[in-house]
Amino acid sequence: MTKSLLQLLSERDPAANAIVHHDQVLSVGDLLRDTALLAAGFQKAGLKPGDTAVLAAMPDAGFVRIIYAALICGLRLAVIDPEMGRENYREKLKQLNPQWAFVDYRLLLLQEHPLLRWAYFHWSKKGIYFPRSPGIKIIACGKWMPIFQKHISLKSLGTPFRGGLEERGPETEFRGTSDFLITYTSGTTSVPKGVVHSVGAITASILQIADLIRGGHNRRIATHLPYFAIIGLNAGVEAYLWEYHSSAEQQLDFIQKHQITTLFSPPCDYLPLIEWCERNDAQFPDCLQHLFFGSAPVHRSFLERLIAVLPNHIRLTCLYGMTENLVVASIDGRVKATLPTDSGDILGQAVAGVEIQIAADGEIMVRSPQLYTRYLHQETRDAWHASGDLGFVDAEGRIVLTGRKKDMIIRRNFNLYPGLYEPTINRIPGVTECAFVGIFDETKHDEVVALFVETHRPITASAFRKQLERGEYSIDREALPDMIFFERLPRAGRQNKVDKNALRARLRQHEAVSKGLWG
Repeated sequence: MTKSLLQLLSERDPAANAIVHHDQVLSVGDLLRDTALLAAGFQKAGLKPGDTAVLAAMPDAGFVRIIYAALICGLRLAVIDPEMGRENYREKLKQLNPQWAFVDYRLLLLQEHPLLRWAYFHWSKKGIYFPRSPGIKIIACGKWMPIFQKHISLKSLGTPFRGGLEERGPETEFRGTSDFLITYTSGTTSVPKGVVHSVGAITASILQIADLIRGGHNRRIATHLPYFAIIGLNAGVEAYLWEYHSSAEQQLDFIQKHQITTLFSPPCDYLPLIEWCERNDAQFPDCLQHLFFGSAPVHRSFLERLIAVLPNHIRLTCLYGMTENLVVASIDGRVKATLPTDSGDILGQAVAGVEIQIAADGEIMVRSPQLYTRYLHQETRDAWHASGDLGFVDAEGRIVLTGRKKDMIIRRNFNLYPGLYEPTINRIPGVTECAFVGIFDETKHDEVVALFVETHRPITASAFRKQLERGEYSIDREALPDMIFFERLPRAGRQNKVDKNALRARLRQHEAVSKGLWG
């Protein structure tokens, strides 16, 4: 029988460091004690098993405490990306109908002061906000701020008192089939797709990644995402939370100062570090031992740039997964950087316990113990999850991604799979990342195809065009775009994935004589 996350944590040395944030150290014993106290406080405040609570706390040690305490109490935690926009947030709150919300004091302050809110959204590029929601009981967390609305302070819930769950320990953690975590798939849909995970599925996912981290020289993991900190805790390493918006130089100094051995982030988080090293003819610190990449495609072009600024001993692991099944496949990054991209993006072999089928239309189907329970607006799910990704399994047993099903562009009688060509184009010197998009032209009765290209050094349109037409980076003639635009790619969400909906909107706005027009 698989042990629970709290049982695994309780088996560690209580004196060992668990989380370090802003030079404040929380030991394993501290975390277990604080979690038990907080769970008891939840019960006293009226939170009941099965209650739904939105988590709009800042990613810090308090976030981790809430997750562990929620496990003990049997809560359903809903995590909504705070950068998705206010209307989108309201729609998801309406669907969730939560009883509780853990909200940072600063977000509550914005609710109460219209002028402050106006200034914040005027100057902030990615403003976040928690809309006023009557009927939801608020538990305020983070640094105290003077607010007037009715609320409970999270700090007060962690105060010791008699007769609480503090005396009962981690065995009170709810059974594996209980609903626990609700997250949302990226993109905007008419019906928000809330993905419900059970305690067992989340535990299986965390332990799957923890097994990849455990052992070797991995001792200290740095991340700005609390989920990865929990993975580190279950791998037996110290978790250091750093500031997401700190500069590349500050992050590299942080790694060196704290002798960080392991990093876990989406590829976009590594780009500023790579660019700083390229500009300063430097390398990543020698203390690093293992870099993990998740939550977004890991392109060969990215790996080639990264490897050029890494000491040779640092291992790279690329993970492929999705909101519905967090870990599907993995591959060694140094190996991936040497593999061809002409057939698609090689994701590696399925991890233990994950089964793969390829549907008749090429869609990748997944089944595993990690699989989500259902979508929030549905009662059940199919035994096999239709991933929305197109691909195949090659002769080596590796999953090869050819694109997103919804991103497939049908032009004339040709099916253009962006994922089949973007990895090759990304390898053109000077290209950071590219994206194909198409929109239907009613006068032509066909798709107009555009290629948006973000570069990190100058590149001429004519030279780029020649690269696409012939030579090492050439693509099928049927896939050549009608238009090419050299622009910074729009990104969305915490993982900064390329926002193809925004690119389609850009394409509609561009005039026919825009730069890069050809064909």
